Amino acid sequence: MDVRSLHRQMTHYNRWKRQLDERLQQFERWGKNHGMLGADMGKTLQRARQLLRGESFTIACVGEFSRGKTELINALLYTAGGRRLLPSQPGRTTMCPTEIFWDAQQPTTCVRLLPIETRYTNTSLQSFKRIPQNWVTIHFDAKDHEQTRAAINQVSASKQVSVADATKLGFSQDEWGERDENGMVSVPAWRHALISLDHPLLRQGLRIVDTPGLNALGNEPELTLKTLPDADAILFLLSADAGVTASDMDIWREHIQGLRDNHCTAVITLLNKIDSLWDDLTPEQEVQANIDRLCQLTARQLNMSPDHVVALSAKQGLLGKVGRNQAQLARSNFAQLEHMLAECILRNQQQIISHRLVGDSYAMMITVRNSLVRRIAECEQELESLRVTAPAEAAEKLHELRDTIKRTHHEYHKQALSLRTSQRLLESQKLSLLAPVSTAQLEQQIAEAHQSLAQSWTTLGLGRAIAKFFDDVDSNILHLEREIERCNRVLTSIYERPEQAIGGDDLIMSHLLKIQKQRRQLRQLHGRADDFRKSLSTVLTHKGALISRFINTLVQEVRAVYADLNQHIQHWMQEALAPLFHQNQYQKQLLEHHMLRLTQLQTQRNSHAEQLEVLKTNLYQLQTALVNIEPLYNEILTAPLEPESMADPALESQPLGAQIVSIKQGRQSARSG
Repeated sequence: MDVRSLHRQMTHYNRWKRQLDERLQQFERWGKNHGMLGADMGKTLQRARQLLRGESFTIACVGEFSRGKTELINALLYTAGGRRLLPSQPGRTTMCPTEIFWDAQQPTTCVRLLPIETRYTNTSLQSFKRIPQNWVTIHFDAKDHEQTRAAINQVSASKQVSVADATKLGFSQDEWGERDENGMVSVPAWRHALISLDHPLLRQGLRIVDTPGLNALGNEPELTLKTLPDADAILFLLSADAGVTASDMDIWREHIQGLRDNHCTAVITLLNKIDSLWDDLTPEQEVQANIDRLCQLTARQLNMSPDHVVALSAKQGLLGKVGRNQAQLARSNFAQLEHMLAECILRNQQQIISHRLVGDSYAMMITVRNSLVRRIAECEQELESLRVTAPAEAAEKLHELRDTIKRTHHEYHKQALSLRTSQRLLESQKLSLLAPVSTAQLEQQIAEAHQSLAQSWTTLGLGRAIAKFFDDVDSNILHLEREIERCNRVLTSIYERPEQAIGGDDLIMSHLLKIQKQRRQLRQLHGRADDFRKSLSTVLTHKGALISRFINTLVQEVRAVYADLNQHIQHWMQEALAPLFHQNQYQKQLLEHHMLRLTQLQTQRNSHAEQLEVLKTNLYQLQTALVNIEPLYNEILTAPLEPESMADPALESQPLGAQIVSIKQGRQSARSG
């Protein structure tokens, strides 16, 4: 089986993005060179290119301690050299959440560590990421194995603190372990780790998040409120020799199941360490039958399709890659996981394709080229009619041609005025759209929630305060959705006007204002808040710091969604009528350019031959512009936006492919909206 499908799909993904970006950049240069693109068209191209540069692919590895997450990451990232990229040995386990990526802004490989003492504050992880002085940075030479191991081993570091400090930091008694002779207990030394590695997959935008067990997920609200929901795929690791344990089931129910069911996140459950079930004294078919039964049982326990449960051995997969042992690789079943992740990346590309900005940019290129062809044909007719006209009648003919173009230009001018009126009509809805999600209103509701919390620091009081806050948020969003419905009716009526040369249901649908993504995020936050409310009786006695962090993180995430909504509405206002404006502006620009030439011919009293020469020059300039854009146009037609797939045809028929298609359908409107 192909164990490099993930690497190749990431390569294709980035090559595809570069090709798309180069097309947009080439079109932008063409427009500047020939003076044929307006400012609004340039803004659309710039935003589309910015979208392409910002896309990455995040995999979150979730599971209890000692499930083999580090070895799995080593197998995924292995390239050559015969060594593990990340240190992995008995007795060493990741103690803090860790993000592994390539930081293009950081010229050297390094580990950045956030001290556990930052938990004394209510400041979020996202805020700390913007404060570099709070982090401990360890630079290392990636070619030096000992340096690399020493630096990355820091994520496993622990420290001794007093029981009082451990409690303040949010650790419960069952997380301390045994006390030493001084009554001190052991806690993780770091709260969060960022590892920047120069690796081919990471350079291409792959980002891996490693979460160290249920306790870490519970103690860091931002992991469940932001990090996991932002992941494109979640790998849920179990141990094949233990199956689904009680703590595994807690992680599934509290942190993953809702993301799969409500957030449309692709989830693959991995039964790791199947090599522990291999037995040389048992026939291979019987061993495989036992593994298959375990997969079926796991699927039933998690209420998911058996095809989304993969039994593998990350260790044997890594050793097979290192030794180039195809039989060992095949038996590890690691290739199936890589194919599944490759399919996830492919669907991610399709979500980019469906984005309104990319669609508008491609439509703009096609519209501009076709408009140029029509204008050239009209200029050829004008030149021929002037050529067969007697010299004495040339002035009258020029006047006639100019009047014809003037009338056409006037129609486009009227259309432009109508579009500007339509734009003002949409913009008049701006205040009513932004009012339900205004910063001032949200901050008032947050202040009221904090006041309620301060007045009643009890289980019932906390529950009521959180519930009231989200009732207010839901009311705001319902109000916004009513306003959006009105605005979308206005937009539809504009696109359906008879004078619009372009239209169609697909174009209208892609430009309606949609907030599915933000709505889904708020529902997810609401669900997490409800889960937290139900658990208040168990955490209230010893985790006051955790409650404060959870509420502050929750509030921050709601603020972030509101900020995204405000920006999203602003962008929609600017882009809702973009295809109509683009076509109108380009047609007007072509006509204005030609009308100016005809006016000059009339006023300069050139000879008939000179007039013909001027029109030929104008035609030649248009033809040159067409010749220069034609290769790009042909490339668009022969090499459309569809991404390349590295998926195995046999795997494409598996239900995961169907699952991710539904993911595309579920998230497409969110990302394109």
